[in-house]
Amino acid sequence: MPKKQRNKPAKSGNKRSSNWTSIILVAILTIVLGIYLLARYGEKIYEPVVRQIVPAKTKMVSLYFSEKDGSTLNIEKREIKKGERAAEIKETVEELIKGPSGKLIPTIPLETKLLNVTIKGGTAYIDFSSDISTRHPGGSFAEIQTVYSIVNTAAVNFPEVKNVQILISGKKAKTIAGHIDISFPLTADTTK
Repeated sequence: MPKKQRNKPAKSGNKRSSNWTSIILVAILTIVLGIYLLARYGEKIYEPVVRQIVPAKTKMVSLYFSEKDGSTLNIEKREIKKGERAAEIKETVEELIKGPSGKLIPTIPLETKLLNVTIKGGTAYIDFSSDISTRHPGGSFAEIQTVYSIVNTAAVNFPEVKNVQILISGKKAKTIAGHIDISFPLTADTTK
């Protein structure tokens, strides 16, 4: 009887080896392709994010208030909205009327209303209600502090303002409380 030929089963080791070779080959090709693409297009993939710089919507101003002894003015910083120049000056002076938030002393009676601010040439015309005069505590030192807190606050914060004309109810006045002549535009005095 003839011998039956047996089909020899394939060696399973060769099949496994072939699978591993294929996996390694695919992995190497993937890595090589990845390196190539990264080298060629990497800058486009990782472009830095450019952030648009948004201009500040506020600005810091210096308000001049009286020291406790009433002899000098000192600065307190506040933030106001940026905008048209007359509007910025108006907001700054309104902050001055509100008074200090720290240990300094207010220079303008709290009942005072700011009626208008206009700029002509290098002069800012700042118009207050009559309360600035009728409610003022009086005294030459207090009046000097009031006048120069207004003038310095406007002129120092806004360099285009060379002079400040203080108006009361839309008109030029001789004084606020009988001592300091405000009938003409005044310049800043930062020694006060």
